[in-house]
Amino acid sequence: MSLWKATKAIAVPVTFLMLFVSLTLIVSVTYYFAVTQININNQQVKVTVAKQRMLSFEEAIASVAWSPSAYRIFEFEDLGGRLLADSAAKRLVMNLTDDLSYFDVFFNSSIGKIAYQLSSSEDTSTNLYLRGDNRVVVNQTASTMVQLYLGAGATSPEIALSYRPLIGQSVVEQDSLKPTNRFRVYVLDLNSSETMTMQGKFNVKITCLNVTSSWRNYDFSNQLAALTLRVSLDGKGGAVSLPISSNANGALVDFEVLVCNISVQSAGVY
Repeated sequence: MSLWKATKAIAVPVTFLMLFVSLTLIVSVTYYFAVTQININNQQVKVTVAKQRMLSFEEAIASVAWSPSAYRIFEFEDLGGRLLADSAAKRLVMNLTDDLSYFDVFFNSSIGKIAYQLSSSEDTSTNLYLRGDNRVVVNQTASTMVQLYLGAGATSPEIALSYRPLIGQSVVEQDSLKPTNRFRVYVLDLNSSETMTMQGKFNVKITCLNVTSSWRNYDFSNQLAALTLRVSLDGKGGAVSLPISSNANGALVDFEVLVCNISVQSAGVY
């Protein structure tokens, strides 16, 4: 056999070997990226479903709120994350002031928060509100007390649910020496909930324990056009101006705080 034929005989297997190795490498890289993309898509689907479940969870709370003893059982699917209930979260402080010399802190308590902590940080669109907005207090024209948003949790993004106070429309009565201005503040309180961490597939029981009412009565001897309700929720401030009807004798202001106490408890893991 000539040297040229021997070289050709060796070159053919070597060429096929190189092609085989190259094709194997291409297939392996393609498979890796395909699996990675599938995992990313799967995670994105889970995040989307988690958002929908938290929207439905909030609707379940709304269905029993303000109806004492009403309850619902709500099911969470296994979406790779976990539900965190913190009854001590969201400190709410409300203060009525004339912005001059008078002020009165009439509410100071934690009202709780419930969050679904996502399993990864694939969805990085934090500070995205699914329901409500970033205001810490609203009047009745805005109508929604809910703050449901995708935010940055302690270790990973979370879909957080909490509530802010809502100011009802005022009622003015003129049957005394001074006009009487009546206001009502609505608060939905989650701090009776069980402090818990749940994951996998599980149920929770949502119960409206009761609705409580407390009054504050203010007697102003000077004429005034407005008072300011200042609110601090989890350290973030906001304010609503309250128009006041008064005369030369001053004004009476009656403030009712109506609190709906909601309990969320574990109802079984599957």
